Amino acid sequence: MKLFLVALLAAVAAAAASPSPIDWSKVQPIHEVSPSLKAYHEKLVQSGLPYSTPNGRIVGGIEASPHSIPYQVALLLDTGAGTAFCGGSLLNNEWVLTAAHCAEVAQSVTVILGAHNVQEEEAEQVRQVSTGIVVHPAWNSLLLQNDIALIRLPQPVTYNANIQPIRLPRRSESSQTFNKEITLASGWGKPTDSATAISPVLRYVRSPVISKLSCNLQYFGVIQDSHICTSGSGGKSTCSGDSGGPLVHEESDGEVSQLGVVSFGIAFGCEIGWPAVFTRVTSFVDWISAVTGVEVRD
Repeated sequence: MKLFLVALLAAVAAAAASPSPIDWSKVQPIHEVSPSLKAYHEKLVQSGLPYSTPNGRIVGGIEASPHSIPYQVALLLDTGAGTAFCGGSLLNNEWVLTAAHCAEVAQSVTVILGAHNVQEEEAEQVRQVSTGIVVHPAWNSLLLQNDIALIRLPQPVTYNANIQPIRLPRRSESSQTFNKEITLASGWGKPTDSATAISPVLRYVRSPVISKLSCNLQYFGVIQDSHICTSGSGGKSTCSGDSGGPLVHEESDGEVSQLGVVSFGIAFGCEIGWPAVFTRVTSFVDWISAVTGVEVRD
């Protein structure tokens, strides 16, 4: 009888932690679900200023080859006000990096790893439900600063060809500008301003980093040292649904490392050529390492 009860309790716990079926017609970008972000966005629009709002989609990009970006993670956020969608990146077999404006409203998170068509239950996918959410203690939603968070998987994931961690930048790169460095941003966000739903397949865009000065000229002084910006020239940018996703670049050894986390873009459209703004990961490597135990190279 005791063994039966133990097995029953284990089965109940496993069922409680298993992802529920997803109604994708009700999944929305984070800024359309969060009451605070919706109010913030409406305030900016009414102000008449070309300011910014947390969101993110890949516009002007192309579909990625299936499973060619194995560190990319999809996040379905149970906010209590609906289900929101964000991106993330796998740091090790237990931790996912994302944006604070995604994580702060989540009661629980369905983490999808190894996906290409996120709306299908592909054989390569691993799905887990997490309540282990750590938002940066200095996150400021009014100033859009320290927009970074971590999510702990309830069970360590097994690496394979479709699921791999992304490398963090070196500590010594903290003062590097990366100006004109070609980067890659990826996600399942809306592929155009006129789209009404996220992209079912993973997409990416390549863009050069621009200087803090150049970015600040268009964002009226909002940009801090803890941000990094990429050009939106040609309508190529992140801008709803890609929030929290990774911005990476290739290092001299041919491996990629993560420079940024999708944070915010212009409030009046993502195809108008304004820069995309990311949380600069080099500013937070010590915090990430302290929380996750991930080693940071010097």
